[in-house]
Amino acid sequence: MKFSDFSEYLEKLEATSSRLLLIEILSELLKKTPATEIEKIVYLIQGRIAPFFAPIEIGMAEKSVAASIAIAYGGSKEDATRLFNKLGDMGKVAFELAAGSKGSEITVSEVFEILTQIAGTSGAGTVEKRQNLLSSLLSKLDPISAKHLVRVPLGNTRLGIGDPTILDALATAKLGDKSNRKLLEGAYNRTSDLGLIAKTLWDKGLPGVERLEVRVGSPIRSELCERLPNAEKVIEKMSFDSPSTGSGQGAQDKVGVDVQLKY
Repeated sequence: MKFSDFSEYLEKLEATSSRLLLIEILSELLKKTPATEIEKIVYLIQGRIAPFFAPIEIGMAEKSVAASIAIAYGGSKEDATRLFNKLGDMGKVAFELAAGSKGSEITVSEVFEILTQIAGTSGAGTVEKRQNLLSSLLSKLDPISAKHLVRVPLGNTRLGIGDPTILDALATAKLGDKSNRKLLEGAYNRTSDLGLIAKTLWDKGLPGVERLEVRVGSPIRSELCERLPNAEKVIEKMSFDSPSTGSGQGAQDKVGVDVQLKY
């Protein structure tokens, strides 16, 4: 997928506040995304190049991004910084200074690869190397693409899209509706990796997602339950016995036949 096409969808998402419409637009984008890029697309929507628990950060400050924008479009870092102080959004700064740029046919995969290179840069001259890589990339983009790209190194996509919305869009795009969304959520709770879930769903379908298990190094997300107002409601819902221990300090409760809760 061309990065310019991807950015057009990001533009639509940014302009939308309705969650239902966000799901509709996002699912339309995902339907057009090939399996080779679905993982990358999901991470970029999150403003990432890896899952949240992975120790991979692009690590560019606003000043460095401003310098990259200035290099890419022939301005000065000071001008870019002043414009940022006025607009409050580095994406809008890139959009303004990139006016007239036609961009190229660069793909999402190619952009993702360069962002990964930026994140992996280390050693002497790291700041300059990252600025040069980003400025070179920006010079290949149209204004809308530049606007959304520079927000990724800063970790703020301004899309207002949370994990539940992405899960709904994945289910709608690949499965036709949200009826199996809970299965995707269960896999997300086990893996904490929306990119992995998307890639598995595109490659192996829902059965593949259901087979995703807890992995070493990947945190498990706590599945939230509904809070009940009082102990009577808990007993009404679960129906269990709680014999006294005699000390008044605790109890051992048996739920059903196999489970014991100690507290």
